[in-house]
Amino acid sequence: MQLNKTEYKPKHNYYDVVIAGGAMIGTGIAWFLISNKDFKGKILIVEKDPRLEFSSTSRTNNSIRQQFSNKLNIEISKFSSNYISNFQSFMENDERIPEVSFNKIGYLYLANDSQKMKVLKKNQKLQNSLNIPTQIYDQNSLLEKFPYLNNTELVGGSYNNFNEGYFDSSIILNWWRKKSFEKGVEFIKNEVVHIGLKAKKINTIYLKDGSKINVGNFVNATGTRASIFDKVHSLKIPVEPRKRYSFIFKSEKKLKFTLPLIIDPTGIHFRSDGHQFLCGFAPEIDEPVKYDDFKVDYKLWEEKIWPILANRIPLFERIKLVNAWAGHYAFNTFDQNGIIGPHPEFSNFYFANGFSGHGLQQSPAVGRALSEQIIYNKYKSLDLKQLSPKRLVEKKPFLEKAII
Repeated sequence: MQLNKTEYKPKHNYYDVVIAGGAMIGTGIAWFLISNKDFKGKILIVEKDPRLEFSSTSRTNNSIRQQFSNKLNIEISKFSSNYISNFQSFMENDERIPEVSFNKIGYLYLANDSQKMKVLKKNQKLQNSLNIPTQIYDQNSLLEKFPYLNNTELVGGSYNNFNEGYFDSSIILNWWRKKSFEKGVEFIKNEVVHIGLKAKKINTIYLKDGSKINVGNFVNATGTRASIFDKVHSLKIPVEPRKRYSFIFKSEKKLKFTLPLIIDPTGIHFRSDGHQFLCGFAPEIDEPVKYDDFKVDYKLWEEKIWPILANRIPLFERIKLVNAWAGHYAFNTFDQNGIIGPHPEFSNFYFANGFSGHGLQQSPAVGRALSEQIIYNKYKSLDLKQLSPKRLVEKKPFLEKAII
C-alpha cells in the first residue's frame, strides 16, 4: 500500500492523542477523531513500519460478514458494511475519492452434523431479527443452490450475500491517511517503547530514538504487539501473533459460478477471487509464533488443503497453486474478540487490540467508537462496553460462536 512519507521526529512535545500503530485500526481512530467538529487537538500516529509490509492489515483477505452469533458483532458489521458501500459520502463527499470495490459474493457456512446445524439456525434467527436476510438450506436445497458442491456428508448450511463478501481495503486506508494528514494528523516512523503513568493517567510516552512526549490520551493499536506495555500497568492484554495461511490457486476445469466465501466444516475457507480462487487456513498446531515468522507451510497445502478442496468441489481435482503468503492474527486468547475502550484504572489509556481476524472489517465502527470515547467520554453511536478491557479483569468473556 502506498502511504504518505513519514519522518522520525515528532514536531511537538505535546499531543492531545498519541496512537501507537498506524495500520487500519490506528488510522481509522485518527480519522474519526480529526474529522469530528468537536475535536480540536493535535494527533500523532507512531508506526514502526509505515509500509505495513507485515501487518495484519496488509496480509488480510479483505473480507466482511454479518453472520455472527452475537448481536453486537452483527451491529458492528452492519455499520462497517454500510460505511464501505458509501465510503465517499462518509468522507465529506470528497470528489477525489473513488468508489470502494465491494464484491458482495456472500458467505456460506456448511454443517456436517445436527449440532452445527442447530447453531446455524439459532444464528440465522438472530441475524434475521436484525434485518440480515440469512437463509438456511438443508442437504438437498443446498445442492440446488450450489450445484458444484459435494454434499454427501453435509446436513445443510447458511448463506447471506447482503453486504457480505470482500472489498478493497487499500482505498479506505489510503484515504483515511491522506485526509487525516491534510487535516493536521502527524505520522512518524518510530516506535513507542515505554509509557509513563502518574496519578491514574498516562502523562508521557517514550520513543525508540529516546524522544519523550507529553500526552493527553494514549491509544494502544499495535496489533500483534498489543502486550508490549503490560509490564508497566496491572492489566494483562492476552494478545499474541498466530499464523494464518492464504493460498491463491487456479482450476483447470472452469466453474460457471462465482463461489461465495465457503466455510467448510474442516476449518478451511475459500472463495472466488476474480478468475482465481483464494483459500485460507490455520496451521495444524495453532500456537503463538515469532513476530517475524511468515514462512508458508507448502506441505500443508499438498497433503491436507488440496484434498479437502477436491472433496468439497470435485471440479477442483486439478488445480494449480499460483501464490501463497502467511499473515498474523492479533489473536485474543481470552475470547477471540476485540479489546476496545479505556483501561479500567487509567482514564486516558485506550485499547483497540486482539481482533483475531476481524480488525479490518470492524475498523470503521471501532474508529468511530473510540473517537467518541476520547472526545465525549462515552459512546454516542454504537455502545461497545461489552468489549471493554474490564471484562478481562472480571473474567467475563464476550461469547461469539461464529469464529473463523
